[in-house]
Amino acid sequence: MRDFSVKIRPSLVALNIGEEITYPIERLKSVRTQASELGAIMKRRYTTWTDRINGTISVKRIK
Repeated sequence: MRDFSVKIRPSLVALNIGEEITYPIERLKSVRTQASELGAIMKRRYTTWTDRINGTISVKRIK
C-alpha cells in the first residue's frame, strides 16, 4: 500500500501557477474531482495527466 499522507485539497490550493504535484494512481478519481471543483470555485485552471508505468497522477496549475 502506498503513502496517502498528503492531503489533496490543501496541496492543490497551495499550488502557484506553473507548479505541479504528483499523487499515487489510486487517488485518481479524488484528485481529478478536487482539481475540477477548485478550478470552478477559485477561478483557477489545472491540468492532470496519468503515468500508468509509474502508477501516478500529476496535477499542474496553469492559471
